[in-house]
Amino acid sequence: MLTKADIKFVKSLADKNIRYANKLFVAEGSKSITDLLSSSLEVKTIFAIEAWFKQQPKELLQKAQCISITQKELEQMSSLRSTREVIALFSIPQFRFEPNADSGLILALDTLQDPGNLGTIIRLADWYGIQQIWCTEQTVDCFNTKVIQSTMGSMGRVQVHYGNLPDWFKQTKLPVIAADMDGKSAKEFQFPKNMILLIGNEGSGISAELQKFVSATIKIDRRGKAESLNAAVASAILVDRYFGQVLN
Repeated sequence: MLTKADIKFVKSLADKNIRYANKLFVAEGSKSITDLLSSSLEVKTIFAIEAWFKQQPKELLQKAQCISITQKELEQMSSLRSTREVIALFSIPQFRFEPNADSGLILALDTLQDPGNLGTIIRLADWYGIQQIWCTEQTVDCFNTKVIQSTMGSMGRVQVHYGNLPDWFKQTKLPVIAADMDGKSAKEFQFPKNMILLIGNEGSGISAELQKFVSATIKIDRRGKAESLNAAVASAILVDRYFGQVLN
């Protein structure tokens, strides 16, 4: 039985402080939730219309408390404009983080603010098999509902860490390569096999505090007249350049 308190609690998780106090985040939509249920993340509660529960394998539903609700109750609970047929609560994972033990390609994000950008970058990392994303503490929270929605389930396969990037850069031996419009063409750049790709804030770029750790800067060649690319698109192009070179 759904109560008003249940609805109020789920909606309250839109607040970052409440999310972390309860160690829970909200996922919405069948595709995202079924993908997350198949990952290592721990599900706590699933709220869904009866038809959705009937369509799911029983082994997935055994992991959670399942509460059948109406479409109207789902809409009251949702924080998104277009409400889907299911909402679920998952435990916020505690990833082990050792910055001096990582290799391959790592993405580092300096104060990204747009949830869509971060969600797309997490999805990008999942597509290319990148397991680590390092973020400044000022970067939008990866467990924000809009971020989770845009990852389409990839959040269960990528580790996103928040903390002091300068301290982490001091601990790692990996070179930091930054995206910058004044850098060397990514087509000509020789990518190290083990490296950190640093992406700056959507408006102000890379902070002065982080610039001193940058080993080299790279850019995406412009052929038209657009002023810039958003962070997610730029990340995708540069990551593909990296893998196109390193894996050949």
